[in-house]
Amino acid sequence: MVTEPKHKASRKTKRRSRPTEEIIDYIVEIENWDFTYWLALNSLRSALDPYHEHRLVEIRGRLLRPTRLESDRIEVSLIPSISLEEERRKDLKPIALGTIEAYPERLDATLSIPSDALTPILQMLIAGRLKFVVMRGSKFRYRSARLHSYSLGTKFEEDEDPEVALGPQE
Repeated sequence: MVTEPKHKASRKTKRRSRPTEEIIDYIVEIENWDFTYWLALNSLRSALDPYHEHRLVEIRGRLLRPTRLESDRIEVSLIPSISLEEERRKDLKPIALGTIEAYPERLDATLSIPSDALTPILQMLIAGRLKFVVMRGSKFRYRSARLHSYSLGTKFEEDEDPEVALGPQE
């Protein structure tokens, strides 16, 4: 007589869900800034545009929050992108608006902005009105963090919630 192997009761395996990403605010007090513009001929063979243009706003300042990082010096680079213009961005599926990288002597943040937002941002910087950059994103992991939103503001009260003080950050 042949005995059949016993079937083990099947266990439902639970899928481990990703832990929820902790979102924090990176609050920068603007100390100074610089603007760089560069235009060159585009030498690529199949270039869509005969020119290569580069515009960059660099904001330097002091990180007010969070406070437990190695350095409170930060450089925020705002890079205009035509792909973020309202009619072009509908097909995008972004995972971040920018990143922060940590180095022993400073932090570097790189943020994409719509190219049409460059002019009003420069006008406010020239007038000395912009005082704070509030960036919202993940906590640092392997010396890097992804940013989900940011805002540039004229004032910020230390006791206030960044969303209330500077408006919606989406």
